[in-house]
Amino acid sequence: MGRARGTVALTVGAGVVLAVLGWWRFRESGPAETVLYVALFLVLLALSIIDLREYRLPDRIVLPSIAIGMASLSVLSVVNDTFDRLQFAFIGALVYFGVLLVAHLVSPRGMGFGDVKLAVLLGLAVGWLGTDMTESVRLVLWAMLLGFASGSIAGIVLLVIRRRNVPFPFGPFLAFGTIATVLFSASLIGS
Repeated sequence: MGRARGTVALTVGAGVVLAVLGWWRFRESGPAETVLYVALFLVLLALSIIDLREYRLPDRIVLPSIAIGMASLSVLSVVNDTFDRLQFAFIGALVYFGVLLVAHLVSPRGMGFGDVKLAVLLGLAVGWLGTDMTESVRLVLWAMLLGFASGSIAGIVLLVIRRRNVPFPFGPFLAFGTIATVLFSASLIGS
């Protein structure tokens, strides 16, 4: 009972921290964008917990999140007259999806298809933040780099501790790379 309570407290604490960080990052962007990114952070937290426990990213969360993200960004682009940013978001989704799809095709055991589907959501979120196509692609590359680097470090540590043939959830590291990129996007693209 104590371990479950500690897990709940840790999850709630992480959720509060992510919500505050999302608010801090988007405090000048308007309430719609703030709510959208705080919701994204919380969805990524939930998916990370599930992936760590069950080694999967459920379609019942990933696919509706993609649909809601696409619809929300479409509405934001109409309301704010920022159709270019919507285009950048879709390009970001395609780039992230494409890279992870190739990784999955090369090594299906190394990159699960749940991670490939999650890449669409992550690419949308990061691509939206660019002010031009180049910035959007650079941000997607940063998100991938941070996700792959953190996942590689954790994977090496697991190999040393547990040896080979241990399942490895990659979703939490992709989520980390995306959240870090979103939070520090201005610094990463030099604006």
